[in-house]
Amino acid sequence: MPIARNQILITIDGVKDLSEKGIAFRCRYELVGFTDDGKPRYQCIYLREGQPEAILVSTRITPHGPEPRYFNIWPGLFKHHFEFGDGRDLRFGPDYELTLEERG
Repeated sequence: MPIARNQILITIDGVKDLSEKGIAFRCRYELVGFTDDGKPRYQCIYLREGQPEAILVSTRITPHGPEPRYFNIWPGLFKHHFEFGDGRDLRFGPDYELTLEERG
């Protein structure tokens, strides 16, 4: 049974806007499944103090509405995190779970 969550949607443009305005945020990457050839896939969740979690969605709208953006580890997730992440280092566990750690 799905877990009820209080979530909103955010696009890359929305993330750029947060950065340009100096609004603090954190990222979380959730393992959502695997590709047909066994590569792990993740979705990005943006977190801001006092706000609901924001799921990163594609800028293009499909006939069924906005679609979550999914990332393979390389190069997608790395590229996204370095461009639009929160500055923490990515750490992968043996089960492909991902954690983020402060630098230094």
